[in-house]
Amino acid sequence: MSAKTHIHATDLVLRCLAMKRRNYWVAMCVDLDLTVQADTLPQARKLLKGQISSYVAEATGIDGDHAGVLLSRKAPIQYRLMYRFAKLVHNARKRLSFETAMPMIPAGA
Repeated sequence: MSAKTHIHATDLVLRCLAMKRRNYWVAMCVDLDLTVQADTLPQARKLLKGQISSYVAEATGIDGDHAGVLLSRKAPIQYRLMYRFAKLVHNARKRLSFETAMPMIPAGA
């Protein structure tokens, strides 16, 4: 069910978690405290990847003066622990942990 992400040595790897709710999925990046909601897991993962890309682009572009703070904000501890638990138990109780990779392209490239 989970898609394999190809990760390169120069990629920024972010920890993510997806949880099935009654009629929808919630996916979050625990390293950037970003969350999305969608009808299916693939939709949630795609939306989250897009949100991460936009967030990082703005944090390193328009908000470049504050990039250090914006890129180091973490989700609340309970979600980071939930990610660790899901990783340990491997998709326990309808929770999925996964990583997403984002190419780190030098500015102006």
